[in-house]
Amino acid sequence: MTRSLSPEFYSVLIEGNLNNFTVMELRDAIIRECKDETDMTLRDHHKRAYRVVLRLLTAGLLEKSKDISEFARYKKTPLFVASVFKQRVTVERGPKQPRQPNQPTQVEHGAPSLPVKDTCIRDELDQLVKTYQVDLLSSIGESEEYLRLHQTYPQLKAKLEPHYLKSRDVISKILGKIRAIESVLAGMPKDPVL
Repeated sequence: MTRSLSPEFYSVLIEGNLNNFTVMELRDAIIRECKDETDMTLRDHHKRAYRVVLRLLTAGLLEKSKDISEFARYKKTPLFVASVFKQRVTVERGPKQPRQPNQPTQVEHGAPSLPVKDTCIRDELDQLVKTYQVDLLSSIGESEEYLRLHQTYPQLKAKLEPHYLKSRDVISKILGKIRAIESVLAGMPKDPVL
């Protein structure tokens, strides 16, 4: 199975062969790789690195080391080594062009028309949905853990309830994002079959 990685993660994990790393080590390597990337904060880079690690962990491509250190370390699995990776193509977007007067904004059934010329946008949106799905699973796990803790330690209800409600709110927001992107994807033309 061919898997894709963004150029900077491809460069660090495949070409640079980074292995047995922490999320912070991966983050720092990505920052070194994207020297010209100025609009992302350190926290943004950390979140992005964590999401990629979580996605690779979920796919069985990384495993968490049984290390007793403070930070978890991640190693490539035999499945990672056996997998074929390709570098995801990114599209450079210029300044936003004003909409032409004759450009349609609605199609017959009210769904927005998307004049998309490159399939890369569809791939990026698909990847974004997958990222949100990983976040959703993480938030669901967090919510379930608060419930379990409440059942085990009922005396902590006052402390656990705000966290539980916040995690449920996050779940709702992520679901909304997923549905929004999926509705956009439904309005996009499919890739031509060769």
